[in-house]
Amino acid sequence: MVALTNKLIQLIRYVLSYPLSLIRITLPVFIGKKVYGSSSYEFYLEFNSSYINGKTWFLEMLPDFVFNLDYSQFIFFKYFLIIVILCSSIGLLGRLNLLILAGYSYLLFGIGEGYGIFDHHTSLPAQVLFALALVPGSMKLSVDNILVTFIRKRKNLFSYNPTPKWGFNLVLALVAVTYFTAGLSKIRYGGLKWMDGSTLSFYLKERTDNYAKQGEAQLVIGDATMPSNKKWKDPFGFVAHTYGNYQTVKSKNAMADYVANNGFLVALLSIGSLLFELLAFIVFINSRYRNMFLITAILFHLSIGELMGISFRQYRLICLFLIDWKLIFDTVIGIAQQKKLKLIRVRSN
Repeated sequence: MVALTNKLIQLIRYVLSYPLSLIRITLPVFIGKKVYGSSSYEFYLEFNSSYINGKTWFLEMLPDFVFNLDYSQFIFFKYFLIIVILCSSIGLLGRLNLLILAGYSYLLFGIGEGYGIFDHHTSLPAQVLFALALVPGSMKLSVDNILVTFIRKRKNLFSYNPTPKWGFNLVLALVAVTYFTAGLSKIRYGGLKWMDGSTLSFYLKERTDNYAKQGEAQLVIGDATMPSNKKWKDPFGFVAHTYGNYQTVKSKNAMADYVANNGFLVALLSIGSLLFELLAFIVFINSRYRNMFLITAILFHLSIGELMGISFRQYRLICLFLIDWKLIFDTVIGIAQQKKLKLIRVRSN
């Protein structure tokens, strides 16, 4: 039993030593599901002549024929997308399929941005997909690597081969820049007043689903009868918009309302979230700070998911595999060994 446990621990350690491969295996499924689910709506807008797309920088780079697809071609691309997701995940022609999936994500959500739909769920994951297609270490756990090993008659398929650190650091830098710029944006547009909690309180109390289920329409809603002293930061009585609180569970809405109505607590959370984002580059100081930041990021998104129904699963997944698990294993084993030694000393006395 002990031998089996040790082998299992060794296997887990081996797999976790290739974090970029683990992200490559799982992330295409998560983001691919979202891309597939959103594609019908996004292309509906593109096919509908009553909507005008203000092309983003990425869309401006593409040839016009990309935007002249008919519906039958669109259906083909949806099925083609399933194949790309699967091959990206198992690592069959992995780098090519990652590039295609990243490009498809840029195209699809670029179209959405052209219509004013800004989906932050996909901004970091799409960039990470593109990076994984280029950096070393992302294909260690893949069908491609198995095929190359057998073709070249290598015998070290499961031996540990350290990969250059720059690929991992590039993905980590994408994470740090994403959070840091989010904090910078708060300061840029809200100034130091953003920390008073009024913005966070507004979003926590918003009930978007009362007006448009799951963002089926882009709405900006105001209450003309609202007294001036109750208005937020506008003269219109702004009370909701499409991209806000999607939580529909009443008990969780009550929790969000409690936080939103507690001035001290909501201000504390606002200050904490801003500091957390602005301190993103501490991930490069050492592994302990990296683990602290990434675990905080996971808890940060879990709390947002509970209070606002916005999951950010892809972000949590990326952060999970970028944690230095070797450090955690070594720390836990070290503590266990110390306790064992203490127990032995107590018994010997």
